[in-house]
Amino acid sequence: MYVDESVVIREKPEKIYSILSDYHHWQIWSPWLLAEPKAKVTVADTGDFYQWEGQIIGSGQMQITQKSAKHDYLRMDLTFLKPWKSKAKVAFFLEAKEETTLVRWTMDSRLPFFLFWMKKSMEAYISQDYQRGLRLLKDFVETGKTNSSIKFLGLKKQLAMQYVGLQRSISLTEIEQCMGEDFGRLMPLFHQKWKALQAGAPFTIYHEFDVVRKKVIYTAAVPLTEIPTDLEADMITGELPSMQVYSISHKGPYRHTANAWSAAHMHLRSKQFKPLGKTPPMELYWNSPKDTAELELKSEILFPAKA
Repeated sequence: MYVDESVVIREKPEKIYSILSDYHHWQIWSPWLLAEPKAKVTVADTGDFYQWEGQIIGSGQMQITQKSAKHDYLRMDLTFLKPWKSKAKVAFFLEAKEETTLVRWTMDSRLPFFLFWMKKSMEAYISQDYQRGLRLLKDFVETGKTNSSIKFLGLKKQLAMQYVGLQRSISLTEIEQCMGEDFGRLMPLFHQKWKALQAGAPFTIYHEFDVVRKKVIYTAAVPLTEIPTDLEADMITGELPSMQVYSISHKGPYRHTANAWSAAHMHLRSKQFKPLGKTPPMELYWNSPKDTAELELKSEILFPAKA
């Protein structure tokens, strides 16, 4: 099982290396600790050994095994203890490019033999974790903060709603552009023609999100008190029942909302809530990038859950 992800950071390799090579910094930008901030973390005084233990993120340890005097690579041994035992070789490679640095994060590992069928999905999920971590690392290095804040709101009631929207089946690489286009069409129409009918925050329903095949089917939608009669030809309508949901809110740029989604999935796997059959999850948008600074953008992940 092999993972290799990268990011370009506007900083010299020396500064980035000083952060990566000292585990005292890792709690700030770890893509996993966001899901369980109260997990127990122990870091050696030397900064080269790291241990974690939690109900949601499991337990394990990491040790730096090789450093580079040129600040161009760093190698580590990673051991997972829970939810199952496994080992991995982890490495960072830093390549200076004018005023920036290309940072690669790799992992070479094996799954327990009885989990061979999970290889592709595990590579896909870990790749997403690495992408999230590298975005957080980039923010931390460039701004001194990670600019991604999560709150666990727990179980709550979601009222029934009817909606109008646009549905697409696309690849994951297209999602940012396509959703921007869809809400770019929907919201001006609602403000101009149907504003009096709007019954809440715009949202996205994720009917399918396949990280292995890199495919997503979603509906970009706006809730209404009643369905207009003058809809455009490709618009769809639907209705969601009243239901209980497990809620996680996110504050910060949309590029970091994957942190809330990942945390929700980790809470689901650790049985913090029980999913409601095949009812798809949703993402609500409480303000708009049109008139809100990206650090103040607020969204909310809702997973339908059993009472």
